[in-house]
Amino acid sequence: MAMRGVYREIVRPERLVATESFDDPWYPGEALDTMVLVEEGGKTTVTTTVLYESQEVRDAVLKSGMERGVAQSYDTLDELLASIA
Repeated sequence: MAMRGVYREIVRPERLVATESFDDPWYPGEALDTMVLVEEGGKTTVTTTVLYESQEVRDAVLKSGMERGVAQSYDTLDELLASIA
């Protein structure tokens, strides 16, 4: 699944904003992803917000199972980071 995007904003080390689109689109248009990182007490919390072109696109993406895939990716990253800490 190839995808691409353009960084719109980079504020080190706390914020990334980028577009998201797929070479083989499974939803119309592109999305705007905003990732905010907040460090407190030696732990970093990541909050990602994805803005789609319409509510219908957002609902279709949520029905696709994407939410489970993203959660699994973050769980894997958490395990990896814990193993090297």
